[in-house]
Amino acid sequence: MVAPSLKHRLVHLDCLRGLAALLVVIEHLRAFLFVPYVQLKAPGVMTKLFYLVTGLGHQAVMIFFVLSGFLVGGSVITALQTGKWSWKGYLLRRMSRLWVVLIPALLLTLFWDKLGAGIDPDGYLGAFREMYHSGPTATTPADWSIASFFGNAFFLQTILVPCFGTNGPLWSLANEFWYYLLFPLVLAIFAGGKFILRILSLLLAGAILIFLPKSILISGLIWLLGAGVFFLIRKDRIRGIVTHPLWLSIGLILTVGSLLVSRSGRFGAGADLIIGIGCAVMVAGLASKSSQNHLYGMVSTGMSEISYTLYLVHFPLLAFLFFGFFKGSQMDPDLTAGNCFGLVLGGVILYAVAIWYLFERNTDRIRKYIESFLLKRTQ
Repeated sequence: MVAPSLKHRLVHLDCLRGLAALLVVIEHLRAFLFVPYVQLKAPGVMTKLFYLVTGLGHQAVMIFFVLSGFLVGGSVITALQTGKWSWKGYLLRRMSRLWVVLIPALLLTLFWDKLGAGIDPDGYLGAFREMYHSGPTATTPADWSIASFFGNAFFLQTILVPCFGTNGPLWSLANEFWYYLLFPLVLAIFAGGKFILRILSLLLAGAILIFLPKSILISGLIWLLGAGVFFLIRKDRIRGIVTHPLWLSIGLILTVGSLLVSRSGRFGAGADLIIGIGCAVMVAGLASKSSQNHLYGMVSTGMSEISYTLYLVHFPLLAFLFFGFFKGSQMDPDLTAGNCFGLVLGGVILYAVAIWYLFERNTDRIRKYIESFLLKRTQ
């Protein structure tokens, strides 16, 4: 994979985004491959650390939300402030970005799930849910219906339909899509312009707020933290503060501390907001820093480029491997299991790179083709 140009990239945020996607995959792989921590007898320090680090998948999604608010919400703020806002252009960029990977991911989910169910259907009926803590359950087995496919394609999973097949990680994509719609609508209400457009924005935003489940709206506060950070650090006085090395140090401490707090389970759902606050502080510091290390920049950019594809395609492949061939058996964390963990992780990453090369890499090309097609239709 050839990383794109590093010019104008926020390489530290690229690195954070890539690491967040990797943490999600690692948690799922560890849950499939290794016995749960509570079943270990006298685990050592390194084993405890391994289980701690490989149990941060959900927390990594909260980091995704902050980054998405900063980057996507930031692009909306910039476009509105510079007078370059266009719903047509915005929706075309967002939908091409989402669908170019999502549609193939749904088809690949169907492929791997059907192939695996033909080998052994038990996992797809929820038999191993208590072991893997993700995917189908006994009461909600894998759903491959047409309604579920198109419901997921239009970001209605967890709202009107379940996540498609075994692909449980798709839940967060519904959150992201509705935040993409709500944020510019809310800004349009207060940004001036024609009165009728402001009223329409208000009505549409209100309808969406009524339609969405409470859980999605609450997580939206974390997304808004990222957008708020983008807005604030553009102010000279704030920029002078966040560029100080102490700010980034505080952000790193808050983020690591919030991750540890969330793993303790003491704050329940509130832990997600704590992570969002800590990560928002860290993102402000990271966004203000540059890097002259070309190798670091290339690796960070490459990790970021495949992160969306990796997130969307990894779980059905893991489910196929472990439902079909491990059949519910798990391993104690030893050298053999560690080698197996590394081999499977490497294979999943290579698989994601291949899918990225076929689809996500061509997102801009597909968007430009659609733009030219729409232009011809309007002439």
